[in-house]
Amino acid sequence: MQPNDESRMPLRRHLEELRGCVLRGTIVFVGLFAAGMVFDDAFVALMVQPWEMARQSLIDDGLADPGRLGFIKPTEGFLFSMKVALSFALLVGAPYFLWQVWRFVGVGLHEHERKSVFKALPAAIALFVAGLAFGFYVVMPMALPILLTWIDPDLASSAVTLQEYLSLLLSLTLLLGVVFELPIIMWLVVRAGLIDVSTLASSRKIAILLMLIFAAIMTPPDPITQLLVAGPMVVLYELGLLLAKRAQAARERAVL
Repeated sequence: MQPNDESRMPLRRHLEELRGCVLRGTIVFVGLFAAGMVFDDAFVALMVQPWEMARQSLIDDGLADPGRLGFIKPTEGFLFSMKVALSFALLVGAPYFLWQVWRFVGVGLHEHERKSVFKALPAAIALFVAGLAFGFYVVMPMALPILLTWIDPDLASSAVTLQEYLSLLLSLTLLLGVVFELPIIMWLVVRAGLIDVSTLASSRKIAILLMLIFAAIMTPPDPITQLLVAGPMVVLYELGLLLAKRAQAARERAVL
C-alpha cells in the first residue's frame, strides 16, 4: 500500500505545511507559557509539593526540619517561575505539538504504519504522564528524606535552593516519564519486525541487570531511589513482553 497522495505534494507545499505547523505550535506554546507566568503562584506551589511532603515526613519522624526552599541570587525566584511556566507549557502542550508533527509526517507513511502510530500514541502519552506522576508523587517524596538525612543534621544543615530542587525534580520525573515508555518501545520494535519476542524474553536477566545499572547512574546515590526507578522498569519490561507477543502474533497474521 502506498503512502498518502499528499506525501507526493511539491516541496513548496511541504515547506508551507511545515511553516504552518511550526507557527501553530509556537502560538500555543507562547499562550501556555504566558498562562503559566500569570498563574505562577499556583504552579510554583504545585512544584514544591514533593519538598513539603518530604519536610512533613521528617517532622513526623521526629527528625530535623530542613526548612523551606531558599534562593541565593536576586534573580533566582524569577528564573524558577519562568522554568516552571516553561515546563507547564511543554507538558500541557505536548499532545498538540505531537499532533502538529503527525500532520506533517503522517502523510508520508503507509496505511499500516499510520494505524500502528494511532494505536501506540494514546498509550504512549498515558504511560509518560503515569511516569511523571510516579516520580512526582512517589519517588521524590520518598527520596528527599533519605537524601536530606544522609549527613547527620548535627554536622551540616540543609540549604537547598529553588534551582537545585527544580533540577532534581525535573530530571527525575522526566527520566521516569521516558522509562515508562518501555512497553510501547518493545511493542513497536517487534511490530516492525526489528526484533523477535523470543529474543526479548531470553534477554530478561541481562535487561534487568542493565536496568539496575541505569538506575544507579541516573538517580541520586541512595539504594531506595534506585530501586524505586529500577522496580517499575522490571514490571514495565514484563508488560512490554506481553504486548510484544501480541504484536508478533499480529505481524505473523498479516504476513499470512
